[in-house]
Order: sequence, then structure tokens, then C-alpha cells
Amino acid sequence: MGGLALAGSWLHQHVSERRSVAISLLLIAVGALMRELYPQSALLLSSALLGGVGIGIIQAVMPSVIKRRFQHRTPLVMGLWSAALMGGGGLGAAITPWLVQHSETWYQTLAWWALPAVVALFAWWWQSAREVASSHKTTTTPVRVVFTPRAWTLGVYFGLINGGYASLIAWLPAFYIEIGASAQYSGSLLALMTLGQAAGALLMPAMARHQDRRKLLMLALALQLVGFCGFIWLPLQLPVLWAMVCGLGLGGAFPLCLLLALDHSAQPAIAGKLVAFMQGIGFIIAGLAPWFSGVLRSISGNYLMDWAFHALCVVGLMIITLRFAPARFPQLWVKEA
Repeated sequence: MGGLALAGSWLHQHVSERRSVAISLLLIAVGALMRELYPQSALLLSSALLGGVGIGIIQAVMPSVIKRRFQHRTPLVMGLWSAALMGGGGLGAAITPWLVQHSETWYQTLAWWALPAVVALFAWWWQSAREVASSHKTTTTPVRVVFTPRAWTLGVYFGLINGGYASLIAWLPAFYIEIGASAQYSGSLLALMTLGQAAGALLMPAMARHQDRRKLLMLALALQLVGFCGFIWLPLQLPVLWAMVCGLGLGGAFPLCLLLALDHSAQPAIAGKLVAFMQGIGFIIAGLAPWFSGVLRSISGNYLMDWAFHALCVVGLMIITLRFAPARFPQLWVKEA
């Protein structure tokens, strides 16, 4: 996902939005269908790789599509898009065990998830045919975001926020099982966190009435900080609250980060390049977070050091957030817009 997001600038220049999204959905569908075959480990890994490539492409392209098509409703649509991403993942995790009970083999159940991708592919191809011109024709701007400090700042910012999410997805159930909770209860906490994410992704962008996103970002980060501190000091007292609060903060921060990057230029071409670069760097950092959390677990013997690390990251992110005043956006991007 990180590597394909970094290729977003190349995609904008050489492949139309319509074809990019269609290719990504096709790859996701093929990756899921591969699981219908005998589930050898190499085949499962290959199917996951195909799915990751498809997701990486669509995540690099879709923010600029939203900015261009919904210029006056970008925050609302971005929130809907983010909530669909998070809710879709939670829905898959919730429905798959039920489907397994009604299928001959578990890997046939995984293959069924190609169906939504195929439906989305046909719906996108039909709907996007209404546009006369492909948006990639407008992406001839000479701006190269890779050489701008702000692009790297946004990438690290996005990565650290999503690193907290990745670590929670990987280790939150294990943490609660370790301190005495059942596997079912631990899994339900993860589901509640996902529910909170979807709610945060819908609500916080809808509250974004002004271009200055710092207040809402601070709110999202504060909710994350409360959640991580709860996991550290009172994990057994109010676990549902900590999971929901953390989910609200993480879910709200994701679309707000995308909006923050899009706000740097009114031109979808420049904004799309910046968002793609931010996601590329960010997903690479986020992908390393669960591994680093495992290292901290091995060193300390528990997960408290991991939660403390992410709490400190949130404090650092709050400090960085203060720099994101619209008046301080790089003037090159503003002039090109």
C-alpha cells in the first residue's frame, strides 16, 4: 500500500482516474478469487499482495477524485469515504466467521469477498463514463512534492497516527487476553474500536467548517491520548470506554489528515500528488509500527511500554499540529493553484 501510494504522481500523469480505480478494483477482486484455490501459504500471500496493490492504487487516486468532483462538499465526502474504509474492514471481520459456518471450506468464504469488488468495478465504470474528459489531462503541474519539507512532515504525521491504529489492531486483543480477559471479549473491544473509528470518520470531517483543521485535529489527538492513557493506567476498569475513545480519535484523524493535505492547494493535481506522497510515507511507517510494538513487548515483558510510546507520539503530533496554520502553507503550491 505504501509503495503504490508513492507511485501516485506517476499514476496521475500516465493513467486516467477512471482506469486507475478500475484496475485497483480488478486487482482486489482477482486477489480474493485466488483464495478459492487450494490455500497454500504462497498463494495466500500472493493474494494479499494483489489486494494491497489494489488498495494502494485506489487510496492514492481517490482523494483527488473527491476534491475535484465535490469541491464544495469535500470534508463530508472525505469523511464518508474514510468511514467506508474503516467500516468495510470491520464488516468483513464480523461477517466472515458467519460465512465460514455456511461454506464447505473456509478459503471459499474468503473468495466471496471478490463479489463486492466486482460490483464496485461495474458501478464505477458505468458512473465514470459520464465524464467527457479524463482528469489526468490536468495534471501537468511541475511541482515535485518529494523535495518539499512539508510533504515529509505530513508523511511522518500521517504515519505516526496510523501507526497507533496498526498497533492496536495487532496487539489490543493480545493485551487484554494477557491480563485475564477472554478471547471473545478481547475481540469485541477491537470491534467497538472499529465502530468508534467509523463514527469519528463521519462526524469530525462534517464539523470542519473552516479551512484551519487544527482544532479538530487536536480534538482527535486528545481522544487518542485519553484512550492510550486508559490502557496504561486503568485497563480493566473501563476498557469499552478506552477502546471507543481511541477509535473516535483515530477515525477522526484519518480523514482530517487527508483534508489537511488537500487544503495545501486548490488544484486537484497538486493536492493529489501531495496526498499520495503523504500516504506512501505514512503507510510505510504505519506498517512498521506493529513490529516495533512487538520489539517493545519483548523488551519489557508487557504492552505498557507500547501504549506509552504511542501516547508520547500523540503528544509530539499535537506539537506538530500547531504548525499547520493555512497561512503557513508553502507558497509554491498556493501560487500554482
